[in-house]
Amino acid sequence: MREVVVIGVGLHNWGKFPDKTVTEMSRVVVTQALEDAGMEWKEVEEVMAGIWIYGGGSGFNPGAALTGIMGDIGIPTVNIYNMCATSTNCFRVAYNSVASGARDVVLAVAADKSPSGFLTVLGRPDPTDPDCIRWAMTGMTNPGYWAIDLRKRMEEFGTTERHLAKAKVASSKFGALNPRALFRKVYTEEEVLSSPMVCDPLRLLMVCATRDGAAAAILCSADKARKYTRKPVIVAGVGEGSSLYGDPTARMGFISEPAKGTAPILSESYAASQAAYKTSGIGPEDIDFVELPDNSSWHYLQYPETLGFWGPGETDKMLDEEQTFLGGKLPINTSGGIASFGEATSANGLAQIYEVVVQLRGEAGERQVQGAKAGMTQTYGMGGNSGSVIMKV
Repeated sequence: MREVVVIGVGLHNWGKFPDKTVTEMSRVVVTQALEDAGMEWKEVEEVMAGIWIYGGGSGFNPGAALTGIMGDIGIPTVNIYNMCATSTNCFRVAYNSVASGARDVVLAVAADKSPSGFLTVLGRPDPTDPDCIRWAMTGMTNPGYWAIDLRKRMEEFGTTERHLAKAKVASSKFGALNPRALFRKVYTEEEVLSSPMVCDPLRLLMVCATRDGAAAAILCSADKARKYTRKPVIVAGVGEGSSLYGDPTARMGFISEPAKGTAPILSESYAASQAAYKTSGIGPEDIDFVELPDNSSWHYLQYPETLGFWGPGETDKMLDEEQTFLGGKLPINTSGGIASFGEATSANGLAQIYEVVVQLRGEAGERQVQGAKAGMTQTYGMGGNSGSVIMKV
């Protein structure tokens, strides 16, 4: 397997863009990535594109839609959908294409336009679809699942509402320093705790918004990258995982869980991260900062433990000591995270990769992690699929 580097990245603003298609948003980030890499569109050899399930023909065939607007140059396109892990998997497949020697330059791109409000049933009503059954029998939104696992955590480890508020505050402090973040306000614990209840104990400011967004990355063989950049970011390891038997997590899209857990919480993310550690030769102790899917305060508390940065229940203490802040043991979500951007389902993974690349180049400004040599991203998707990427300089 050849060494693979990232030579160009692009990031669309997050928000609501009713007059802009996902293909147009993709064109914006691809153009940015090409300019960042110092290359032309005709030099791209393959496209791995994230599917947008609400987008009709162009949403289900985003690769061809993109080449149609960028220029038809005859290259193969692959369309991928892994729920919230979609764009991380686009990146992983692009990595494998370059690492194997099949291609020298591959583009990973994804765009998403989320519907307003809570994400609801996917596709048409179907009595054989577990997600449709979920809505018909319980009507439970995604935060309902997160609240179930959060209640279990509060009972087992003594996590308090104050810790939930601190998680939001921590992300908001980074988001306020990021000119690309959608929400750039530093929240106080009192503001978070006084926001409306959504699904006890999760309040409005403890869960993420749904938004539109897009991101892209250009991967290249290390040898060829010398032609384009002197600041390549090395892809050290990638991992993709699905759930393990006995996972006690209340898994979205289903209406049951094991009475007694025999696997890690968020086991799909555990599996993905373990694969990334193995392929990279880099362990949790070597990671300088991490981008996690903080869809809610529960995710912020749970993910560092699932990924092995410290033991079960210890994120509460780390927050109390501000060890997840800039200058702490493990800065979490230096971009501001999904809490500061909102969730654009298919695109969030590549937005995380954008942040890691910017940090490892030393271009993050006020939120820069000083001396950072290795960063990690983590996404997870409904039904039990997840992706991890480790990059280094």
